[in-house]
Amino acid sequence: MDLSVNIAGMKLKNPVIAASGTFGFGREYSKFFDLNMLGGISVKGLTLEPRKGNEPPRIAETPAGILNSVGLQNPGVHAFIRDEIPFLRGFGTAVIVNVAGNTVDDYRAIVEILSGADIDAIELNVSCPNVKEG
Repeated sequence: MDLSVNIAGMKLKNPVIAASGTFGFGREYSKFFDLNMLGGISVKGLTLEPRKGNEPPRIAETPAGILNSVGLQNPGVHAFIRDEIPFLRGFGTAVIVNVAGNTVDDYRAIVEILSGADIDAIELNVSCPNVKEG
């Protein structure tokens, strides 16, 4: 059965995309799940420079579920291009990069850097509730 979809010119083999955030870059999940089965992976939010994220505790269990406040911990765009894209390209799935910044210039710079990278799409993170800047 053909489950392929086309989103803004990007063809996905199916409409299942791992959401940005706690899925990280897929490394941990690849040990337990065949990432080739996904239509795409939207990687955790990336910033220009590496971010340590919020101080612990970062996860809280509530009666309604689990809340996280990681705070956009990430290796920065250059380390992502060097270390994570080769790993992600080992799977037959679309790579969608979630980018975050504090200013319009931050977003412009990270998108310009990514324009030469082997990725399929860029997703703008404009509303992270876990960082002071939003």
